[in-house]
Amino acid sequence: MAASDRFEVGVVAGAHGLSGALRIQLFDAASSAVAPGRVVVFRAPTSETRVTITVRRSAAIPGKVGQWRVESDDVRGRDAAEALVGSVIEVERRNVAPAADDEFFLADAVGLPVMRARPGADPIAMGTIIAVTSNGAQDLFEVRYRSADGRTRTWLLPVLPHVIRDVTTDAVWVDPPLGIVPEEFEDGV
Repeated sequence: MAASDRFEVGVVAGAHGLSGALRIQLFDAASSAVAPGRVVVFRAPTSETRVTITVRRSAAIPGKVGQWRVESDDVRGRDAAEALVGSVIEVERRNVAPAADDEFFLADAVGLPVMRARPGADPIAMGTIIAVTSNGAQDLFEVRYRSADGRTRTWLLPVLPHVIRDVTTDAVWVDPPLGIVPEEFEDGV
């Protein structure tokens, strides 16, 4: 299965008890990604090693927003659970509810060009989205472009409604305010 067929939905935050239960931190506290019967994949943070499990039982941890206790017959004992700590949790795209008409999945924007429309002129190509990151307060697209001197550079684009105007299958259309784009794009903003 290709990586684009999966979504990252959380991380393994720790072991929970002695029997192999996991403490999971979901990115979306309302997600049902670790519901009983779901197949989830744990991807090690420093390699492409993957462990696939089927969730047998899950329950929200009281007082810990987005944290779940997850049990599986595939993880036996505390040592096995601790070996998964730090792993990214992935689920198949088909197990994720579709985005609403005015929403998009951040992962779907990776690889798309960033374009800015200009009234009465051709759009400006501002680079290609190569990754999604966060500064803790908001999601950011990492955008790679080739500067006028021929060097490959990157800049960070806030994923905010007043900045991201539309996401199509062909491009991410933006209207960034002054000061957040590289200098060579400032004239077109």
